[in-house]
Order: sequence, then C-alpha cells, then structure tokens
Amino acid sequence: MKTKFLKYLIPLLTLSLIGLLTIYMSKSTISNYYSYFYRQIIYLIIGLVLLFIMKNINFAYIKKYSLIFYMFSIILLIYVLLFGNTINGSKSWINLFGISIQPSEFAKISLLLCIDLYIETKYGLLKSIIMLIIPSILTFMQPDTGTVLFYIIIFFSIFLSLKLKKRYYISLFSLAFIIVSLYFYLYFFKSDLFIKLFGTSFFYRTDRIINFLDNEGYQINNALLGIGNGGIFGNGSKYIVYIPEAITDFMFANILMIWGFVGGIIVIINYIYIDFNLIKDLNLKKHRYFVIGLFGLFLYQSIQHIFMNIGLLPITGITLPFVSYGGSSLISYFILFGILLNIKKNLKN
Repeated sequence: MKTKFLKYLIPLLTLSLIGLLTIYMSKSTISNYYSYFYRQIIYLIIGLVLLFIMKNINFAYIKKYSLIFYMFSIILLIYVLLFGNTINGSKSWINLFGISIQPSEFAKISLLLCIDLYIETKYGLLKSIIMLIIPSILTFMQPDTGTVLFYIIIFFSIFLSLKLKKRYYISLFSLAFIIVSLYFYLYFFKSDLFIKLFGTSFFYRTDRIINFLDNEGYQINNALLGIGNGGIFGNGSKYIVYIPEAITDFMFANILMIWGFVGGIIVIINYIYIDFNLIKDLNLKKHRYFVIGLFGLFLYQSIQHIFMNIGLLPITGITLPFVSYGGSSLISYFILFGILLNIKKNLKN
C-alpha cells in the first residue's frame, strides 16, 4: 500500500514543486511577487495536510456527510453571488482571514462524491442530473464557465460508463446539442438578446472562442512568442516576453519559456504517469464512479490548459492542476486524491 501511495504522492509533489519554482522564477514579470510565492507555499502545506487527513479518515464519515457537504457548497455558491469579491470579471471569491477562496472549486468535490454515492440508487440518474444543474447554474451566474465545464465533465465521465439503454444517451446528448446550438445562434444572430440574457462578460468570453478559430488574440500571441523564445532549456528568470496571467491561465506557456522544452516534457510525463495510475484504478470494486469522475476531470483540465496555451484549443481560463498558482484549485485536488487513496486503502482492509 505504501508503494501505491507514493505512486500518486511523488508525481503530485513534483508538479507542485515545479509550479512553486516557476512562480519564484517569474518574479520579474509579476507584481506583488512575494505574496504569490509565499501564499502558494502555505496552500501546498495545507493541501498535503488535508490529503493525509482524507486518506486516513474513516470513509464512513465521508459517505455520511457527503450530502451535507454538497448542501453547504450550494449555500456558499449563493453567498458568493450575493457578497463575493469580483476578480477578473467573475464574482467567484470570498475572503477568509485575508485569503481569497473560490467555493466553486470545492463544490466539484461534493458533486463527485454525491454522484458516486447516488448514481446507482433508485432514480439515481435523475438525482445526479439535479445535483449537476444546481451548482452549474449558480457558477454560471458568477460567471465562471471554466468551472461549469468541470461539473459537466465529472457528470458525463460517469454517465458514459453506466451502460444504459441507448435512448438515455440519445436524449441527453440531443438536449446538450440543442442548448449549445441555441447559445451560439443567439450569439451570432441575436447579439442584443444574448447580452440581455447572459451579459457582456459572456459575450466577451464567447468572442475569445471565435477569435481562437481565427488565430487571433493578445494573450495567445504573447504565449506563443514566449514558448518560441524558450528553446530547449529555457531562459530562466530572464525577462523575454510578457505573458498575461503567466502563473495561472498561461502557466504551461510560462514553464516552456522559463524551463524550455525539457521542462514542458517533465510536466507532461508526470501527468501521463498520474493518468496511467488512474486508468488502472478505474476497475475498483467500490466507488469506481468516483475514480472515473476524477480521471475525467483531471485529464480534461490538464489537456485543456496545455492545448489552449499552445493555441490548439480556445482560451477558457482554466489553470494547470497542481502547477498553477491558486489555493482553492490546489487544495481541492489534494482533497480529491486523498479521498481516492482512502478508497484504495479501505479495499485492502
């Protein structure tokens, strides 16, 4: 069991330390550098402590209080809409002892736990859809489309593994297609109504997706310039190109500029190793849906971030797991992997 524990802990720590070192090396390009660097150290310590707690706590307590945790997450999402702090156009944060916390990041934990526990109960699919819709609407209103995509990925990863009758898949995918089609119809042909319904922020975010198709945009252009200047071994802390959101949304481009192609390969190898271990755990006898949802979430987020940083996917404001700056994302992922290790430990007992 100790070896299997280290199979996750070592790559997670490696990614976290690469992220921390990259933040340190970015001090010439970001203002208030020391605040980001020392806070990330604190977040990493808190995340590791919570990983060990979640790994060793009696799993019966996790199951017992999952629904309460979910309801508390919904209350926090409502609180954020009413009293939250606005950062980069999204009202997604609350201030706790001087630290900004993003409740939507922790809502994905409760959503994943509840779907895992209820999906195979009576009316489990309906319950899961309702549990998906509530936080999705509240998070969409912030607006934070990136995290809404996390919720959807968790649900559909599990949904596709259920082996249901074809009509269920056809119905749900048809509904999703209609919603997406209506969204883009309003954007292209009824822009005034679109802005009235969703606001200018969503119009701007959708515009960024369209610009991606034309290979336009200040952020991606600078990111690609930074990557090109990184070469094989990078430029270290030498200021080459200004990359917007260098330690969050464009962390992978920043890594390629600072550490070069070699640094990028090391990061990708660690992600592949983690994904390989998650794939092996997809056939666990109990709580396999938790593992499926976690695998789908982790795989999607890492691929989306890397590909949008190199211009192959639209910019959606998604951070790089365990690497990008951000306490809520880092801590929530440590909690999720702590729960996974708890599940594996209980299967051995």
